[in-house]
Amino acid sequence: MQQALAFQECSDSFLSYNDEPFAVFAGRVIKRKNLWGDVQRLAALLPERAYMINLCENRYLFCIALLAAASRGQICLLPPSGQPAVIQEIRADYPNAYVAADCKPQLQGMIWFEVVAPDYAVQAQRPVEIDWRASRLIAFTSGSSGKPQANMHTLETLRISASMAVGSLGLWDQVRLMVSTTPPQHMYGLETSVFWPLFSRLVLYDKRPFFPEDIRCAVADSAWPAVLVTTPTHLRHLSGGDWHNLCAVISATDTLSDKLAGEVRAMLGQSPVEIYGSTETLSFAHRQTLAGSSWRLYPGCRLFRNGQGQTLLQAAHLPMELVLQDGIGLQADNRFAVLGRQGDMVKIGGKRSSLSELNRRLLDIPGVADGFFYVQYVQAGEDRLAAVVVSQLDKQQIRTGLQPYLDQVFLPRKIHYVDAIPRTQAGKLTKSAQDALLAALA
Repeated sequence: MQQALAFQECSDSFLSYNDEPFAVFAGRVIKRKNLWGDVQRLAALLPERAYMINLCENRYLFCIALLAAASRGQICLLPPSGQPAVIQEIRADYPNAYVAADCKPQLQGMIWFEVVAPDYAVQAQRPVEIDWRASRLIAFTSGSSGKPQANMHTLETLRISASMAVGSLGLWDQVRLMVSTTPPQHMYGLETSVFWPLFSRLVLYDKRPFFPEDIRCAVADSAWPAVLVTTPTHLRHLSGGDWHNLCAVISATDTLSDKLAGEVRAMLGQSPVEIYGSTETLSFAHRQTLAGSSWRLYPGCRLFRNGQGQTLLQAAHLPMELVLQDGIGLQADNRFAVLGRQGDMVKIGGKRSSLSELNRRLLDIPGVADGFFYVQYVQAGEDRLAAVVVSQLDKQQIRTGLQPYLDQVFLPRKIHYVDAIPRTQAGKLTKSAQDALLAALA
């Protein structure tokens, strides 16, 4: 509890009403006092509803919508994707909800509120009052292991977590532009690109560049040194050019292989840092990928085993201990190893491996742009591995690329070729999208 209060006191100073930069919106700098003016103006216009489904694609508009909702006591819902069917499912579970968006959503029969560009002349007399302990949001898991699950957090949880993270990564008092390729509705994007700037001197960047040259230009054009917050999927497709303004690379949502990390360092001039967490826990650890496989906990976090052999996380930002879904190897000095996700293990021919490890080896093959392994269930004791790839390589070249790293039983019996893998904006492949793709291939 004392540690949580310490994090809160440290982050309070960044909520002040001042002339420091907070965000870049449409190429212009938004100061912190302008932020609160925009939040105050928007809060007065919001509909009288219990829930806001925040679909704003512009990161700054997303941020002021979230804070405005919190000041009105509304709970912000963060869908795992903007697909109409997904939004309709959430709307069915939360009937007293409306959609907030910066462009008209393709949704039939649903109330929506337009979040418009800020008025640069409007300034609040003081920061808008928000009860951080009472204000809440609900984030939904990506659906990579089944139906998206709702997870409720207070804004205080994200506030303390942000202070822990930026302190651990040495970003506490640095003015850096946070260029993120991940949408703010995803927990990774929400933490790093919205809440980290709110509680530090980091600067929010309103856009979400997708294509490699757009990402490079966003970094190069920044008035400050830039931190690239991205995923392994995006890192695989980056290209050379001028990256002199880049000061750090942060990656999450999937394991970053040593091979890809080395390529990133050679191309961008920065060794990538990975952060570790989930929608349920938020981030709570980090590692320098090229410095070893061990993760280091943020200060204020502790891992321990219970009587059933499960690994639990106790953290300053969480109201209770949580069971981790990954297999964890505890180490000394607040370090640990990730052994693989529970349910990710496969047993073929009496030998064991994990799908995440197989996928990592597949994606490390030069010439494989994307892909994944899956299990073909034939009958008991005769399951086989197959793969789906985006590649110009032939099947034998792919198997040859895997042979130095995988036992013969783990080489894919069948390899399907597709033009693209239907990943989410955060680079994940949901179970429903994978099932639909495999059904179409069958």
